[in-house]
Amino acid sequence: MKPQTLRHLIIALLTTTGIFHLAVALLGVAPGLAWPLTGFGAAFIALSFYVRKDTNDGSKSHSRNAILATLVVTLAGLGLGGANYLSHGGPLALPIMFVIDVAIIAAGVMWLMKTRAKRKA
Repeated sequence: MKPQTLRHLIIALLTTTGIFHLAVALLGVAPGLAWPLTGFGAAFIALSFYVRKDTNDGSKSHSRNAILATLVVTLAGLGLGGANYLSHGGPLALPIMFVIDVAIIAAGVMWLMKTRAKRKA
């Protein structure tokens, strides 16, 4: 996949998981997790805009900072949410969000590898 295609995939996945987090929080499917889900949902949606915007900012990073921020937040969410799920369980929605998180991480790492290789060439 081309870096631009990966970036668009990351934007779509961030938007999807952000909306999914907010929906689960608002529907009350995971009692006690409404605030963390809302926070991460808002963060994912904000990151989707950041990844989209950052490519045109004229910086040398060309979205690198946005992708790195996305990876950090996604790994934090996956770690915190995964630890909570393993210790307390939860609704089926949580493992689905974990799968989306893993897809975001994989696409982000692929984007970083492709843009790194492109800069070296």
